Amino acid sequence: MGDVIEISLSDSTDDSSDEQDESENEFTGQFEIQKAKGNIECNNDSFDEDTETCPICFELWTSSGPHKVCCLRCGHLFGYSCVMKWFKAVGKKAKCPQCNAKANRRDVRVLYCKNLKVLDTTDRDRALAELEREKRGRQKAEQEAAEFKARCDLLHAEVLQLRDELQTTTGHHKVQSSRLQNASEVPNHKASSSDGSTGFDGQYTLVNTLLISVGGNCRVMASCDYLNTLCVSQSSTNPIFRGFGIRKVNSSEQRLIKYVHLHTQPIRDLAFHPEAHDGIIASASLDKTLRLTSLLNDSIVQTYHCPVGIWSCCWAGDSNRLFAGCANGSIMLYDIRVTTGPIDVFYVPNNDAPVLGLQYLSPTVDQNISSSGGLLVGQLNKVTFMSESSVNPIAIQQTTNQERIESADDIASIDNSENPASPDLLQDNSTSLSSNWLGNVPSYKPHNLPLEGSLVSLSALPQGRQFLASYRPSQRLPRVRHLLAELQSETSPIAETAYSCREIHNFWAGNRMKKLTRAKLFVGPSKESGL
Repeated sequence: MGDVIEISLSDSTDDSSDEQDESENEFTGQFEIQKAKGNIECNNDSFDEDTETCPICFELWTSSGPHKVCCLRCGHLFGYSCVMKWFKAVGKKAKCPQCNAKANRRDVRVLYCKNLKVLDTTDRDRALAELEREKRGRQKAEQEAAEFKARCDLLHAEVLQLRDELQTTTGHHKVQSSRLQNASEVPNHKASSSDGSTGFDGQYTLVNTLLISVGGNCRVMASCDYLNTLCVSQSSTNPIFRGFGIRKVNSSEQRLIKYVHLHTQPIRDLAFHPEAHDGIIASASLDKTLRLTSLLNDSIVQTYHCPVGIWSCCWAGDSNRLFAGCANGSIMLYDIRVTTGPIDVFYVPNNDAPVLGLQYLSPTVDQNISSSGGLLVGQLNKVTFMSESSVNPIAIQQTTNQERIESADDIASIDNSENPASPDLLQDNSTSLSSNWLGNVPSYKPHNLPLEGSLVSLSALPQGRQFLASYRPSQRLPRVRHLLAELQSETSPIAETAYSCREIHNFWAGNRMKKLTRAKLFVGPSKESGL
């Protein structure tokens, strides 16, 4: 019981420490082996990744299509489309992109490998081909649709044009029918008047109102019975194309048709020839131009340039000639067969006020008393009648005032700078030319009419001698006045024919003229002699 057992602590400690060292060494060795294996696997992955992609574009090879795998003579692999682009870019001195060995297009070999990992793009290539076919089909369909739409627009425009022509013809037929009906009712109207019953009372009723332009500037209007159309001046509503033109209005259907752009400045006057059925309208503007526009195709057919602004215009009895009243008081006579400028220029003596109204009066024969035609010239402070007399063109070349010729030459020279040259009828060597196809060029003699006041507008009947002059209030006549007068002539065997006027009636209004309206004298629908 007393024996003591000795335990060696040092030995046990040494044994345990040796076992612990051995375990640590074993764990460290295993970690290093795993780490080495991981490095090998990473290297293998990078190697596989390098061998699965094209070294030029770094994209996967495909089993079909343009990027299928191929090799060069040196053995390096590439995508077929990439290596062909490489040869095309480098040229004859092409080399392998990896080893710089000499290579050319003939060295390219397509590889069909079983163990090569490639991307199957058969379905994708088929889908891309179908997509390309669909794109081409859609483009073709869109092109055909655009062609059909353009053809439809042309047919629609043609239908509208034919409909307008049909409406114009129908309206013209209705006007002719109404005139024949009114002519047949005139005897009945006279019979009822003799019995004391009232016939046509001359009253008019407002049927419709059309808004032409919100901005206003609709100052003048002209009517064409042949086309059943009204033309109203209007400012352009397009902010890009500034200026002024005319708005066509169908008078039978009472609807707006089309806007035609004509001038850069406001239009002061519009005029149709009363007898010519050609659809030509003359427009006078402050932009110093006189334009002739065809309403059949809505295009400008002739432009005359003047040195000053034009305030008024009207046609002569001959449908080839028209007058233009200017801001300096001059009156220019144009012939549409002469494109260079006016064939004659004349003035009202001792008056350079703007010509705000022109009315042509045709020659008449009434009760064995003949009266030559002429031109009513309305200025701000007076009305003048320019009597017309036909003169042989050869005599004109010998007796015409030299100052008038120089003035016309200056105007023609201004127009020649902008328009192509045409025969100048005012030169000495053009006498035979003018006498051949221009005919007689008339001369005009002024006759002052005993009318006073501040004139606003002037209107007359082409086939009659009556005219209507409208005046604004003045100090001597402080009320608005519309004067209906008749032109009279006195023929003497000794002296030349003298012209005057007889006041028929005065229509008085208020002491203020809020709007500068233009009064119009026209024949009533009931009978030819009614105004």
